[in-house]
Amino acid sequence: MVSADSRLLEPLLSEDLQYSHSTGAVDTKKTFLSLINKKETRYVTYQPLERTVAFASPEIAFVNGRAEIGVQHDGQSLEKTFVFLSVWRLEKDAWRFLRWQSSQLVSAVPVVGDIRVIGESEQKNGWQLLVEGDFENVNGEADTWSWKSGVLSCTGRPVGVTRFHKPLENFELSLQWRHMSSGGNSGVFLWAPSESLLDLPPGKLPRGGIEVQILDHGYTQQYKKKSGRKATWFTTDGDVFAVGTSKMNPFPPLSPNGARSFPNARYSRGSPQWNHYYVRAVNKEVRLWVNGHEVSGGDNCSPSIGYLCLESEGAPVEFKEIYLRELP
Repeated sequence: MVSADSRLLEPLLSEDLQYSHSTGAVDTKKTFLSLINKKETRYVTYQPLERTVAFASPEIAFVNGRAEIGVQHDGQSLEKTFVFLSVWRLEKDAWRFLRWQSSQLVSAVPVVGDIRVIGESEQKNGWQLLVEGDFENVNGEADTWSWKSGVLSCTGRPVGVTRFHKPLENFELSLQWRHMSSGGNSGVFLWAPSESLLDLPPGKLPRGGIEVQILDHGYTQQYKKKSGRKATWFTTDGDVFAVGTSKMNPFPPLSPNGARSFPNARYSRGSPQWNHYYVRAVNKEVRLWVNGHEVSGGDNCSPSIGYLCLESEGAPVEFKEIYLRELP
């Protein structure tokens, strides 16, 4: 469907296909292929968010979940989030597409879990709201990082970081972030060693630390367009990985090379919506919650003391309600 190549698609379709669109229209195999061949509506991207598979019998499989679908229709591009149910049937030793039913969500907001809200009682228990004076610009320009009304804005240029004013060992971090353009890239560095920041020139990131990645969903499409390859070595929902001289044993699921902890589900919202990260970095272990759901992390981190940094990497990004709690 994404490639709109009916020659490749046709063998995957069952002869008695019923494809029910979110508009209520229903296509058979013949009319569905005709719709694609007309190229009036073209599926250009398909980004699965989460899905489950259940077998009603050895020959019937149900797949349901949620996906972001990019469509071009009458010269206009649309990106929508759908919930879907598809049915596959085993026919002549091959699985073929039998049924599809989808419904467009009113908004692309994922299910929100138990987000840690920092109020007055939490602040009495050691939580500290970080402000401009708590950070030091490491290798950015004077205007790379700026504060206004409690929001920390980053231009994304040059590539680099701003850091908390002192090294940390055991701590919790709660913050909100959002990308201001599709495909934005940023991140949070934990335990970045002092030497990894020493004389760091503009355009460079720390030479060590544990990165909690902050990527907009549009980055996947940009990567594929630029490289011509499918994005398999990263996700846009909260990868955690060691950088440079640092080491970490990532929690599964893992990236193909085993270096990254991939999220176990997809909960990030796309630009320009706000997202919430809760990070717990304690006793050489890192755990990440995205919008209230624990998704990724790792243990046996080395070193496990260093600087907390926010990353500038080529695109505008904003942070707010940055809370830190140091632990014993």
